[in-house]
Amino acid sequence: MKYNHRYIARFTVETDTPLSVGSGEKGLLTDRLVARDANGLPYIPGTGLTGVLRHSFADNKLADDIFGSGGENGTGSRLIVSSALLVSEDGHSVIEGLQKIERNSGYYAHFSKLPERDHVRMNDKGAADTKGHGKYDEELVHKGTRFVFEIELIGNASDGEKWKQIIAALSSPVFRIGAGTRKGFGKLKIITEKSKHVVYDLLQNDHLKLYLQKSASLNYPNNDWLEMNHENNSKQEGWKLYQLSVAPQNFFLFGAGFGDEDADNIPKTERFFDWSSGKPILADEDFLLLPGTSIKGTIAHRVAYHYNKEAGTTIGTAGKVELLTGLNVEKALQTFEDELDINNINYASDSLEWTLLESRINGSTFSDNKGWKNFVDDLNEEVSDKANSNLPTGENNEAVKTLFGFSKDSGKKIIGQRGHVIISDVYLPLNPQNKKVFNHTKIDRFTNGTIDGALFQEKAVYYNDRIQLEIWVNEIAFKSDDKIKKAFEQALDDILTGQLQLGGNSTKGHGLFKGSLKTL
Repeated sequence: MKYNHRYIARFTVETDTPLSVGSGEKGLLTDRLVARDANGLPYIPGTGLTGVLRHSFADNKLADDIFGSGGENGTGSRLIVSSALLVSEDGHSVIEGLQKIERNSGYYAHFSKLPERDHVRMNDKGAADTKGHGKYDEELVHKGTRFVFEIELIGNASDGEKWKQIIAALSSPVFRIGAGTRKGFGKLKIITEKSKHVVYDLLQNDHLKLYLQKSASLNYPNNDWLEMNHENNSKQEGWKLYQLSVAPQNFFLFGAGFGDEDADNIPKTERFFDWSSGKPILADEDFLLLPGTSIKGTIAHRVAYHYNKEAGTTIGTAGKVELLTGLNVEKALQTFEDELDINNINYASDSLEWTLLESRINGSTFSDNKGWKNFVDDLNEEVSDKANSNLPTGENNEAVKTLFGFSKDSGKKIIGQRGHVIISDVYLPLNPQNKKVFNHTKIDRFTNGTIDGALFQEKAVYYNDRIQLEIWVNEIAFKSDDKIKKAFEQALDDILTGQLQLGGNSTKGHGLFKGSLKTL
């Protein structure tokens, strides 16, 4: 087949939520670093864009036609995707190739020290999963950062409709790039007035000449190209949007994990780039952050509760632990004999050595023996693991696994699956009068009195306006079991009626919201 058409588009995109495109490396202070170009600035590799774009096509035949396929009769990709490079401080040009830039001041200095997010994996009891080493942090690219990239489709006149589908996929509200897309990261917004496209018919001499003159540089002038005739979609086929409009009924706190000069625990805040002036300016004031990952975790736990309720599953019927274990009892007993050295006695029963041994035997118990202690600890751990593995919580709960995904288990050859729920971060303007410091004292459990030196403070927030939360759900998750959809919507209803608090310190009365729900 002859491909005599070239469909080309150059996009300027803005991170609508923070971006986490990892480099695969760890830092001295951070567990996950973002990918950086030769200038040390964040960028999005073209391979990452291509992979996400291909995955957005439900029609595998169409995807193979555009992106290529493997096998004996495989074909190469007809789509060329460049890396997305950072827009410079002038708001127009792109930083590509090695550039002499000032990294210690001004615009580029903001990318030397990027914002970080702390994460903690929670167990079924709602506490930190210390056994699973669930604590980690990651580096993120600021919300409001702009990048530029190009895509080119090699085709013919009949590929016009396919080109429109590619453009529509990029402008989809559920198109996310990088890691953590299901917990709020990686949402891109196409800047329509700065994004243009062109179609060259190489059989026409003037088109051929223009195409041959075109440079691969993202700074190559494209003033004669056409503007994008589309808007960012508010709907997406196959996905359902839940819009929650909630009003705080009291104080709430999404903690930063550290304190300031006023309190030991303060709200999580971040700054982002503002382009209202036509140039990137990092906001002078911090914005209050409601992390999507925190809201997601809260909903997931409540979904497990409602699904178990609908399925009639209780802790008594969750499954029994099968014993005995594979632990070696004889080995544990042998350590007891070895400690006393009973098998190597070579002295008379009326000797001093015998008297000392007899007193050790009479005074010894299994509970004092190190080997026996280790055996008991291992036994308790195995029983606990088996009991927890049978509890329908976390990834063992069918609704949670279907909606929010699960990790792979190489030992059991289980392939992981990402979730079908997308919850974006929420940024709110924060004024000093919206903050309040609460003083607390730690109580002695025995005397019920205050423990000396145990005074601590927390800084909570009160917000007068309504807060808008957007939750996208792939309807595939609802098709396998009607109880999953019912459990999910009941969890949302618990938030709207004040029965499920959001944020930290909910047992102290924080995080109560009430509101309404709208679905698309």
